[in-house]
Amino acid sequence: MTRRTYQDHFTAAVDEVGLPASFTPHSLRHCFASTALAAGIPITDVSRWLGHKTIEITHLIYGHLLPATFDRALDVLDTAYRPDPPALPD
Repeated sequence: MTRRTYQDHFTAAVDEVGLPASFTPHSLRHCFASTALAAGIPITDVSRWLGHKTIEITHLIYGHLLPATFDRALDVLDTAYRPDPPALPD
């Protein structure tokens, strides 16, 4: 299948379901990456799946979507260094 044939089929499908013409295959790529990162999938995995040459490329484009981890890190450290830490699950 050529790129042009794919684009024609994609455009026909977009028209058929009533999506805006601005909806492109690249839109799906961004939707996938954004959703995966916002859900906590590691950026290293997403970067590899997208085929980016380096993780820096992925971070430049999608870094603002990464969940904040500083508060989570504080919680982990607070829990780990409590005088009576909870038992770890088996």
